[in-house]
Amino acid sequence: MSNEKFKIGNLSGKGLIIAAAASILVVGAAGFYSYSRISDKLNAEIIGENRNDTLSADGGNSDSVGTDINAPVDAAQTDVVKKETSVTVTETEPAESAAVTAEASEGEKPSAVQTEPFPTTMVRPLNGEVLNDFSAGELVKSKTLNVWKTHDGVDIAGAMDEKVKSMTGGTVTKVYEDQMMGACVVIDHGNGFEGYYCNLSKDIPVSEGQSVSAGTVIGAVGNTAQNEISEAPHLHFAIKKNGEWIDPIALISGEGS
Repeated sequence: MSNEKFKIGNLSGKGLIIAAAASILVVGAAGFYSYSRISDKLNAEIIGENRNDTLSADGGNSDSVGTDINAPVDAAQTDVVKKETSVTVTETEPAESAAVTAEASEGEKPSAVQTEPFPTTMVRPLNGEVLNDFSAGELVKSKTLNVWKTHDGVDIAGAMDEKVKSMTGGTVTKVYEDQMMGACVVIDHGNGFEGYYCNLSKDIPVSEGQSVSAGTVIGAVGNTAQNEISEAPHLHFAIKKNGEWIDPIALISGEGS
């Protein structure tokens, strides 16, 4: 009798163990299932929040800007507006500078015009010999005044009433009678050169403001210069360049017509 009770008690103990194990398995399975459901839900919520954040940063869903959010990162973007650079401006500057230089060059006078002192056509006012040279600021003794003084021109010998000609073209700026140099004609020959034709006869055929050419008769040899009255009849011929006396003979390139 006691053996049968022992067997029954022994079987009951094993049954309890099996039942407990089964219960643990059931509880574990239910827990794992619940955990999986909760984990999936959390993951879905996290993914959804990240997606919403991304869309918010882009200013709305992808259709509002015409961009597919699923497109590859390195896909070519054809709707990006390219900024213009300053290359075009740099490339055109030389052409503009060249145009400005060309315009400035067109407005400039040829250098030959600026440097050439006189036209090529030039005549000698009188064909006689030089009686007294240009003194270049040195003192020389005057035969008439018997004093030492500068001689600012040249004295060219000539017969009384022999015609005196303009050395080159210009404009008559003054016709006058000087107390010491007699009857005089002043001609502006251009480029800063002025010609002084003195000791002329009082009958002068040109007037102030008149244009003359090389060889134009502007007067005749006289004896009106009181400070050179002791000299033989002659033309006192002098040249100023920019207000300074220079040697007139150095400028004469040809004999009379």
